[in-house]
Amino acid sequence: MATPSDARDVPLEERLRQKKNGFAVFNTEERPVVSDTRTLRRANKNQPLELSSKRAVGRFRNVVEVKKRKVLDPRFEAQSGRLNEDLFNKTYAFLDDYKQRELQELKQQLKKTKSVTEKEELKHEIALRSQEMKEKQKQQMIQGALTKRKREEREAVASGKNPFYLKRKDKKKVELQAKFQDLQETGRLSKFMAKKRKKNASKDHRWLPTQRK
Repeated sequence: MATPSDARDVPLEERLRQKKNGFAVFNTEERPVVSDTRTLRRANKNQPLELSSKRAVGRFRNVVEVKKRKVLDPRFEAQSGRLNEDLFNKTYAFLDDYKQRELQELKQQLKKTKSVTEKEELKHEIALRSQEMKEKQKQQMIQGALTKRKREEREAVASGKNPFYLKRKDKKKVELQAKFQDLQETGRLSKFMAKKRKKNASKDHRWLPTQRK
């Protein structure tokens, strides 16, 4: 690489080659060094020092501000309308059948495999998928109960009654009724109530006074 002292001795072809390869080519012309130091004086020793408010403008600046493009997902836009959960569940109900078949296949693999590590992995996967399906069924049950209640309210309004809009506490009541009905139909209500009583008893026990020693 050429230095300032011998850059003028380098042929033009060599300098062009160095420039192409990324090496800096020094300018052979000597430039006078301009001192930017300015003597700042005060009109009076008791007055503050005055500085110029002028500042050099940067080489790169935005003359016209260009708005950044925003990426939008049409699924969550207001123009796409509100989500109809009942229609969505009916349209993609076949996915639940696929998940059920996959769960049965995993259970069959668990019976056939002899590897301890693979058995643990399969058990973990089966537990996760079973919990996911139970949660999905629970949400569908609650949504079905709310849809039924809304349909009854629409029919009542059509028959001449005043409209009644479900509040949060009313929705909570509908959810609890649907949950108790499901527990009763599946024969798990007594077990659930016993567990609930035990939990409430443990909560009440915390507020009892401690025995005197």
